[in-house]
Amino acid sequence: MNRKEFETLMSDYLDGLLPPEKRRQFEAFVQECAPCRQALEEMRTLRRKAAEATQSALPPDAKLRLYERLNAERARRGEALLRIPEALLAHAKAKAQASVEAAGEVAQAGGKVAKTAGSAAGRVAGTAAKSALETAKQARKAGQTALTGAADALQEGVKTTGQVASTLAESAEVLEDVAEAPLKGAAKAPAKLAGTAAKASAQAAGGAVKVGAKLAGAGAKTALEGAKVAAKAAKGSVKTGLEAAKGAAETARAGAEAAAKAAQGVKKVVTAKEED
Repeated sequence: MNRKEFETLMSDYLDGLLPPEKRRQFEAFVQECAPCRQALEEMRTLRRKAAEATQSALPPDAKLRLYERLNAERARRGEALLRIPEALLAHAKAKAQASVEAAGEVAQAGGKVAKTAGSAAGRVAGTAAKSALETAKQARKAGQTALTGAADALQEGVKTTGQVASTLAESAEVLEDVAEAPLKGAAKAPAKLAGTAAKASAQAAGGAVKVGAKLAGAGAKTALEGAKVAAKAAKGSVKTGLEAAKGAAETARAGAEAAAKAAQGVKKVVTAKEED
């Protein structure tokens, strides 16, 4: 064994990692090399002080980072790497496992938020579509009511026109009587013509009243159906608004749960314990 090999094996010797035969060779060489004994003792003292300082001043994460930086520097210089204590490696493993578990829980909570938001949006869209369909049906009914009322009024007007025409036809008959018997017809014609005119006038007035009543009734029914349309639309808007509010509340709760899971995940990583 030479001095260079001694320096290479010194850390493993202090960590108790040398095989029995190699350990005996190392100790025999140290017994014969006074500078080597001094260097070994200085290294042992330095490691003890460093361990005491890090145990009292640094948390496990900081210790692990310190070992990594020291080993990176030693590797750069071609020196033997320091052995990282098993406790720190176990701590790092526990942290990594806790991080994976926390990430999974947060991802699951995030998926729940997305699913809740999508479900809420679907319900809102369905409610709005259903309300729009009901409003359209009511509007169609209102239109049919208006058309029916107009048709009834038109039919009443046609009927009245027919009656008036029939009555006026009686006047034509009176005039024919006058033409056939001028003296006799002239005596009776004025009274008959006046009666016929009065009758036609009464029929026209009565028909106008009936037509007006038909139109008024149709207008009232149409107005009522229009009010129902407005009520359906308002009711649909309220339902849609309530569904949207409900969906927003559900999404907010899911988001709060996701945030809580994230906080729990951070806590789990921070408080992770070393495994045996």
